[in-house]
Amino acid sequence: MKFQYISYIWPLIISAVFSFSLGIYALLRRRNSKGSKNFILSMFVVTIWSLGNAMEMSSVDFSTKLFWANIQYFAYGYSPVTLLALCMQFTGYDRWVRNRKILWIAVVPTIIIILVWTDGIHGLVRYDMKMDYSGMFPVIEKKYGPFFYIHGFYSHSLNIFAWVLLIKAVFFKNTVYRKQAAMLLVGISLIVLPNILYITGLSPVKRFDITPLFFGPAGLFIAWGIFRFKLFDVIPVARATVIETMEIGVMVLDLQDRVLDINPFFQKIIGWSASKAVTRSVEEVCGKIPDLVKACLDRQISHKEFLINTDSVSRIYEIFLSPLTDHKGVLIGRLIVAYDITEKKQEQIRYLKQQRRLAVIKERESNARDMHDNLGQVLGFINLQAQGIRQELLNAGVDIVSDKLDKMINATQSAHKEIRESIRNARSSEFLEKDFILSLTSAIESFEEQTNIEVKMYISDGFTGEELKPNTQINILYIIKEALANIRKHANASYVEIAFLSTQDQLSATIEDNGKGFDIGNLGEGTKSKFGISIMRERASEIGAQIDIETIIEKGTRIVCCIPMGEEEKIYENEIDAGR
Repeated sequence: MKFQYISYIWPLIISAVFSFSLGIYALLRRRNSKGSKNFILSMFVVTIWSLGNAMEMSSVDFSTKLFWANIQYFAYGYSPVTLLALCMQFTGYDRWVRNRKILWIAVVPTIIIILVWTDGIHGLVRYDMKMDYSGMFPVIEKKYGPFFYIHGFYSHSLNIFAWVLLIKAVFFKNTVYRKQAAMLLVGISLIVLPNILYITGLSPVKRFDITPLFFGPAGLFIAWGIFRFKLFDVIPVARATVIETMEIGVMVLDLQDRVLDINPFFQKIIGWSASKAVTRSVEEVCGKIPDLVKACLDRQISHKEFLINTDSVSRIYEIFLSPLTDHKGVLIGRLIVAYDITEKKQEQIRYLKQQRRLAVIKERESNARDMHDNLGQVLGFINLQAQGIRQELLNAGVDIVSDKLDKMINATQSAHKEIRESIRNARSSEFLEKDFILSLTSAIESFEEQTNIEVKMYISDGFTGEELKPNTQINILYIIKEALANIRKHANASYVEIAFLSTQDQLSATIEDNGKGFDIGNLGEGTKSKFGISIMRERASEIGAQIDIETIIEKGTRIVCCIPMGEEEKIYENEIDAGR
């Protein structure tokens, strides 16, 4: 091999020293960073390009120039591959690099390199090669075969694709990585643009490729992004490792409420892929979740909960919304972070139901003590005294009031029995574990056994009683029991109908009989009927319900209890459904 000194090789050597030094520095200090391997390969490949170009320029004979020209094809072919891999790792396509699918992109360059070294046989890349001595130093004059154009088209397609990925990251995504993307874009552009000018013949220097002169500066820009802005230190932690894999939804909106970024967990929530959602309006992307759209559009909302029903499964989500600003404090968008709180809500429901149940048990035990200590003892005393009086009268031979005393004793014993039954029910864990419909059915069966009066019950579809709070269930149950007690004592009925009609806004409970009815306007202040109706109204008032009574003499009575399903009951019903 023969060489001559040419001063023009010094810019190429300096560029090669810069790129090689950057590669060595990254190898020694940053080799464990994500993307560093492709950066190191890129720097070494362009170093081969710069040195090969310098050696070709200083070569004297044809064979030496051809050898170094062929050496440069390793850089021509593989530098677009390494640069594309570098850009893909930065812009979210690192799966291709991690799974080594990127190696398929290197197949065409490998074939081209083999053809270049065997050009003398077929001339598919270059042919009619000879020395041109017309300039300041000799160069190889050649004509290009078909595979050269395939190589040029393929290589620059990879370069342009890498360019587009970076342009998209810089100009179409308001992310914290914009500066890093800009530095990488400048570095890649310094490599791609001069080579495109040379291939298309638009370069100011026609006789040789000036692209290697820019490898040093390009490497400096890329290195500035790595070491100054921590290009590869930030991305793997903040984006790939955390954002992409965490079980928290993240969505970024711009100032026009368009989706800029979205992670996989949020994609599952809204049912849109990131590729389809990005740049679309949040109203379109989240249209199936009105509460989420409302929260995203209202700048005053910073926290919201919403329910999603999919495939008969309910999930509850909690979102936090916060403004996004740049380093100067200028507002650039909004950040939405979503958490799946279904399990948390289920625990809250279980705790709430347990607290309500304990409150009901406490109230029942208190009522049971009051009944036992007051009414139960009084009835027991009256019963004993009446039996003693009857026995004394019988011993004295007085039997005129014996029948009346027997009736009083029977009534007292019956009332005492009912009180004891109520106390037993109040303190029985078995009774407390029954659901609403089961408890009501048990009360109806007991009523039918005692009175031989037929009772029919109708329940609208979908109503189970679980939609109601425990305190509401208890009061409705005792309202119906009080109505049945009044029917047994006063109505002389042969048929009773109980119906539940459930709508979105209220529950209607109707108790209707075919008894003798009564004049509701003539109820005296101290009558038993007035007392029973007052108890029902008080219980209805406690749960925010209203009782209407319709009665016709000799035709029967109809009692309607309307229980509003307010916001609290709806929330309770939704929570019950979510907990199933």
